[in-house]
Parts: sequence; C-alpha cells; structure tokens
Amino acid sequence: MEESIFELKSINELLKYEFLIPSYQRGYRWTERQVKDLLNDIYEFIQQKENKTESVGDFYCLQPIIVKKEKENNYKLIDGQQRLTTIYIILNYLQKKQFSIEFETRKKSKDFLNNISDEINNDNIDFHHISKAYIEIKKWFELLEETEATIKDEFYINLGKYTKVLWYEINENEDERDVFTRMNSGKIPLTNAELIKALFLNSKNFETEEKSLKQIEIAKEWDDMEFTLQNNEFWYFLTKNKDYSTRIEILFEIFSNEQIQDEFSTYRFFSKQDNIVQIWSENEENIKKVFLSLKYWFDNRKLYHLIGYLISTGTNKIEELYNNFKVKTKSDFTTELTTLINESIDINNIETLDYNDDKEEVFNVLLLFNIATILNNSDSYIRFAFDKFNNEKWSIEHIHAQQDKGLQSNEAIKQWLNDALKQLKTVKPIKNDLIKEINELLKLSQIKRDNPEFFRLQNRIFEFFGETVHTLDNLALLSSSINSSLSNNIFPLKREILINKDKNGEFIPICTKNVFLKYYSKNIQDLFFWSNNDRTDYLKEIKSTIKSF
Repeated sequence: MEESIFELKSINELLKYEFLIPSYQRGYRWTERQVKDLLNDIYEFIQQKENKTESVGDFYCLQPIIVKKEKENNYKLIDGQQRLTTIYIILNYLQKKQFSIEFETRKKSKDFLNNISDEINNDNIDFHHISKAYIEIKKWFELLEETEATIKDEFYINLGKYTKVLWYEINENEDERDVFTRMNSGKIPLTNAELIKALFLNSKNFETEEKSLKQIEIAKEWDDMEFTLQNNEFWYFLTKNKDYSTRIEILFEIFSNEQIQDEFSTYRFFSKQDNIVQIWSENEENIKKVFLSLKYWFDNRKLYHLIGYLISTGTNKIEELYNNFKVKTKSDFTTELTTLINESIDINNIETLDYNDDKEEVFNVLLLFNIATILNNSDSYIRFAFDKFNNEKWSIEHIHAQQDKGLQSNEAIKQWLNDALKQLKTVKPIKNDLIKEINELLKLSQIKRDNPEFFRLQNRIFEFFGETVHTLDNLALLSSSINSSLSNNIFPLKREILINKDKNGEFIPICTKNVFLKYYSKNIQDLFFWSNNDRTDYLKEIKSTIKSF
C-alpha cells in the first residue's frame, strides 16, 4: 500500500493538474478581505525578496491542501479549495496558464471559471463570490499599476516559482470522505508540528547514506522530546491553560519567536528557512538547544520556581524569558528573574489589598508567598506543583468566611447548624447559650433562609469564631473544586475539611495548609478561632517571607 505524500509544490508545478471539488465540500466563500490579504502577503514577500531589507526565505508558503489522486494529473481536492480557487482566479486575471478547477455540484463551473469577467454573476452563490473575488483582484492590481508598471509580470513570476503549497496526498486506499470529516472535526494530524516534521524529515534533505543517518537521529530525538514534554510536571511548569496535540510545537514557537497569526503561522516560518536540517541541532541557535534550555530550567530548583511563577501569573511569556536566557549568563538570568518578580509586587502596601477590588494582585501575592516559602529553605525537597496549579482553576478563599448566602434549602441550613453545633461542643469553655439556641432552632420542621431567628443566630456563630474581613490577612489560595467544598463555613469546619483532604493526598498549597494549621500564629491554643492576632501574625509572615526571598 502506498504511503501518504507530504511535499512542497510550487504553483508552477500545479499548472498541469486538474482538480475536482467534490460535492461534500461547501462552495467558494472567500470574502474580498481574504482575497486582498492573500495578495498583500505575496506582494510583501516579493518586496522583501527584492529589497533584502529583511531575512526572508526562498519561497512564500501557503497553507496545506489535501488531495486524492484519481488518475494521472487528476485529483480530488479534499481541503484547501478556497485558497487554491483564489490562486486560480488570480492566474485567470493575469491571463496566464492555469491549472483546472471544477465544482462537482455546479454544472458549467469549468466554463465559467475559464471566462470570468468583472461583472457579478448571480447564477448561483459560488459564481457570485468568484465574481466578487475577481473584481477585488482587478482593483488591487490596477491600484498598484499606477506606480509599478511591471507589477503583473513580477507578481506572476513570484506566484509561480516562489509560492508553494504543502501538498498532502492521501493514499489510494484511504476514504476521502472520512479524511474530510476528520479534517473538519480537528482529528487529522495536520498540526504545525506534523507539518514542520515533514520539512525536517523530507528525504530531499538527506542525499547520502551518512546524511540519512541524520534523518533517523532527528526522528528519534523528536520522539524523545515529545515524550519528555508529555510529562505534565514539565509541561505545566512551561505553560498555563494551553495545550497542543503534539507538545513539541512549543519549541518551534519559542525558536521562531513569531507572532501567532493563525494555526499555521509557525509552520510557514520554518517552510521559509534555508538549510532546515541545520536548524535542528547544528546552528548556534537550534531546536535542540531550546529543548535542553527548558530542561535545564525544570531541573534547576530555583529557576523552576521563578519561571513557574512568572508563567503562572502571566507576567512574562516563555518566548520572552528564553530570549533573555540565551544572551545572559545563568547568574545574571536568575538575578533578572528575581528582579522581575520583585518589581511586579509592591510588598510595602500589600495590607491594603482587598478581595473585591484587587483580586489579581492578591492572587499573585499569595502565589509568591508559597513560592518564596519553598525557596527560602534550600534544604527542602518540596517543589511547587505547577502541574496541578496551571491545569486547574484556582480561587481565593476567605480563611474565616462571612455569612453563607448559598444556604437555600431546609436540609442545607440544618446541616450547617449541626456542623456548627459539633464545633461548639469541642470549644472550652463550652458556649451553652449558643448550643441551646441552635438545638431549639433545630426542633423546627422547616427553617427558611429568611427566618430572622436563623439569621441572628448565624451572625452570632460567625462572630464567635472570628471577624470576617476581605483583606490579605484573611485570604489564602485554593483550587476552585476544594474551595466550593468549603463553602462559606466557619473557620474550624474549614480547617477540619482541609486536614481530611490533605490526608487523602489532594494538592493544597503549603502556605494555605500552614495557615489553617495555624503555624503562623503565636497563640496556638485557640485552634477553633481565627482572631485579629492570627491575622496580624499571618500578614507579618507573608511580608517577611517575600522580603527575604
């Protein structure tokens, strides 16, 4: 059975082909804006190539087209017909040799495409859009001809010789409808990484037996890198809420340092590069070096935490950090990371941060408190779990909460009162008056949320266990899933729930665990209360830990 074919083909190489657009595809729908963007992109390439003002590759690369061979020089066009049809219309306007395109669902489409004019054809929706595209192309060239008389000839030469498509020809036994369905549901492996892999492993790059060994070496190293990046501890230290079907793509994004404009931006960057095999590991800056640098960051305890913080908070992108790393000594790079973090937080005014108004700043301070706690102890074996942190939703939890507005049902209210009763019975001296009032209220068959007696009693219970405030000294980090299980419970009940979750191995940041265990409080006798003194001690610990980091 023949393999599928990945290769680059120039527009000139396509001129001998006939394409049939099958009935399961939608018709031509490109807008004037999309047509103009394509013309501008190719023209910009021509200008850069002629002026040599910027580094530009040997050719301009279009996005992939997927085809299936029917017979010699005849293909069904499974994907990419919008762009290829537009190229056809450009060639038609330039009155140059064209490949052939025919729509299976449109009678006379071949004749129409051979005789497009600058009049709108409304016989069907496809002809209408093709007419509008032709008019846009005509306007674009006429505008440029006023200053560049030879633009048509220049454009045609560059379009034919230096504009290429990635030709993906499926094998003859593959079902084209299945490929089309998978392509349009995102399940066909035409990712940036797969396309770039085709560039690196193209047999044309390896002419001798010795060079073919290099092809095998690249293929093996590729698999090893992808395997390492599949380790979530490594991956989620590098990126937050972002994933790829093949994670190695992040290396190509970092190396190219290109602004991502669409799903194939990175591929187009590499398709324009000379000596692509050397980019893998031989040039001064290469893909392998990017990977080994990231691995070094991960293995270095301090860099792991500093970079992990900057990525997690969105302070810096990984491309920015790598660009700094490659031009600095390791010592200077570490110093710069620390400076970036210190500049991102005003440590002298963190007591003014408020839950309602400064959530992002509060979040960053609490995360840095956890990071600094770990880094300040050089003998600690603990590493912050960025794989858990960046792969889940996180929120800010009140250590001692305010009234629970989520208590709507009779069952929820009675459960809350019973939980409070359980905690009150363990406090010394026992609060008999509160216990008695709760028991009396629990005798009611129904307790509604707006019951004034419940409202009054709930206030008393919250006031007894601590004062509710929205400042940093009453806030901690928790995953949203754990946070929701705590609801707005009183401090001792939250403490009990968190201890049980920690026993079961759920990830609770070290400082959140410490604060509920009251490790920062000087008076550890009152384990059931979150007092003003506790809050004062907690804020002092946050400040001193971050300052000494």
